[in-house]
Amino acid sequence: MQHDVLETVLFRAIDEAADQAISEAAWAAQAAIEQQPGYVDRHFARRADGQWIDVVRWSSLQAAERAAQNLPDLPEVAHFFRLIDPLSIAMHHSPAPAPRALWSDQPPVRDACLTLVLDDLRDVRAFYEHHFNARAVFDHAGYVLLQLGGPQAPQLALMVPEPGRLKPRFGGAGVILNLRVDHVDALHARLSRAALPMGLPLEDHPWGDRGFSTFDPSGLELYCYTPRATEAPFLGALRRPWALD
Repeated sequence: MQHDVLETVLFRAIDEAADQAISEAAWAAQAAIEQQPGYVDRHFARRADGQWIDVVRWSSLQAAERAAQNLPDLPEVAHFFRLIDPLSIAMHHSPAPAPRALWSDQPPVRDACLTLVLDDLRDVRAFYEHHFNARAVFDHAGYVLLQLGGPQAPQLALMVPEPGRLKPRFGGAGVILNLRVDHVDALHARLSRAALPMGLPLEDHPWGDRGFSTFDPSGLELYCYTPRATEAPFLGALRRPWALD
């Protein structure tokens, strides 16, 4: 059974200049926060009255407490903390238990990431960096982990097999990577102007999205979509696996 805990921190910036810089500093610290054992996810926002809210989900209270001890010593986090008025901080830890009627004792999968095994990473990496604002969160000659568009965005891994360890190279056939975006029409227009090869045209689909597909240099088909209302006859396919009937 899960023992997740939500850590909610409310605070204000130490001055007006800090208030203007605090969002960038908060996300610059994200990589260090993600590397803490027990990290699950994070949300960061500013209220209309100027109060900031930082919510982190940890896998346990013990994980949250260990992170609280370790994080202030890390440079990116220390810079973020220096922008905060210490007298304004209010921190709370709240249990976020999984519903026992729905979950088993098996822990949930926290994330998933596709890995493409390629002879050369450079063209595929450049494609995602240019067209999807990807940045490497792990950058090695034989393995690159790209984050597609910003902190906590989905990740895609690119790997070159180690010498002497034979692995089949990805050829593009039989795999589609689905990418949910906020504005699929704008993305389609931008990629069309870049003359990328298109697969499926941009259309409304009755199963519940508006989307199109394109291809990266490895041949991987990318289905880009924005959700829309599901239409008949696909309404009968919708399921509520975590609802109590």
